[in-house]
Amino acid sequence: MKKLLLSGFILVSLLSCKDNEAPKTYYTGSATQAILDNMLTRRSIRKYTDQQVSQEQIDTIMKSAIFAPSALNKQPWEIRVIQNPKILAEINQRFLNFAEGKEMQGSAAKYKEPGFSIFHHAPTLIVMAIDKSNPTAKLDAGISLQNILLSAHALNLGTCPLGSLVTALNLPENQDLLKLLNIPEGYEVGINIALGYPAENPKAPIRYSEKVKIIK
Repeated sequence: MKKLLLSGFILVSLLSCKDNEAPKTYYTGSATQAILDNMLTRRSIRKYTDQQVSQEQIDTIMKSAIFAPSALNKQPWEIRVIQNPKILAEINQRFLNFAEGKEMQGSAAKYKEPGFSIFHHAPTLIVMAIDKSNPTAKLDAGISLQNILLSAHALNLGTCPLGSLVTALNLPENQDLLKLLNIPEGYEVGINIALGYPAENPKAPIRYSEKVKIIK
């Protein structure tokens, strides 16, 4: 990722100021500033174009994902990148079945709306499963998740972690889906990520700086 950020002109600023367009511009800042800007300008995207993510982009993002640190280098994850429309439609339907009659939180609360997509109609869905026997698997997966989010942002792609889908995919009646995805025995879904080209440019939500204390 560092090489990517350093090669030629380094990405970050804005070409468009329209609210519904993703920022896409270049500047010649330092590597340090490019990395910091990458972290500070990333947003969760809940609206995507139909343009599919390329294999080259997937390869870069997955390389970043598996280069995340993990306790004892156990790498207790199994990652699946799904672009098959039929499988995506089935996963969405399984979520709708799970949500029926429930009070959901966040964007999942809109599941009754026509055409609802739990992955916001992103053309690519990443499913990250974790080793249930590994006590640090959730933490390790979280670190890998962040590598996915930031590497995708460096490539001008949008992402959104999908926690609402985790419970649905881990239900006993949906184990056939996990088998379809070749998730090994002893693993469960830890997190899912929507991935695609952003069709919105959301502002950063409030951050609670008072939660940080410097103790000297």
